[in-house]
Amino acid sequence: MRKHILRPFKYLLLALVLLPLELHAGENPDLNMAPAVADKRGVHLDEIAVGTGYAWGYLKYSRATFDAVPGFVRFGFDMNSFFGMRDRKGTLQLAFEPFVNPVTRPETGAEAGLNVLIRYLHPVSPSAKLVTEIGTGPMYLSIDTAEQGKSGFNFLNQFGLGAQVAVTGKSALTMGYRFRHLSNAGSSIPNRGINTNALMISYSLLY
Repeated sequence: MRKHILRPFKYLLLALVLLPLELHAGENPDLNMAPAVADKRGVHLDEIAVGTGYAWGYLKYSRATFDAVPGFVRFGFDMNSFFGMRDRKGTLQLAFEPFVNPVTRPETGAEAGLNVLIRYLHPVSPSAKLVTEIGTGPMYLSIDTAEQGKSGFNFLNQFGLGAQVAVTGKSALTMGYRFRHLSNAGSSIPNRGINTNALMISYSLLY
């Protein structure tokens, strides 16, 4: 059952790794344009954000509460042109989120790693967008648990929903919920998984 749950995240990670290679190898007509025009029409950085939040869950095998405080930076790239969505109102974004999340329960520790997410931002008003996101990435968990065994390598899989609200013409606040599934993808035993909920908030500079 866990293999079926993790399989989509493995395929997503593989696709995200191959995506930049395919873009670099293919012909890109935007490269012949002036830099300012190419940036607007091609794949380009459109967001840098810093964020935090609160994550919580229950470890049924450890019989303990799990709490963490997310801390991350997000680098988002507009992928509309790559997928033929240049004229769409919404934005399909490839985001990289390096993170260090202090763990406060069941003992003091940390989660640290890099998440790669596909995000879609759909405008619902001139100043607000609905955000959906899914992603995965490698991470290190520094505490021992009955669910994942000794501290070490894991994957953090996430799915989220939220809203982005403009603060100024070039900045915004994003607030939302994420479901988090921590697993080592069967690379070691045990691999019972840790599920947590998270409320997230981030401040973005938009480009």
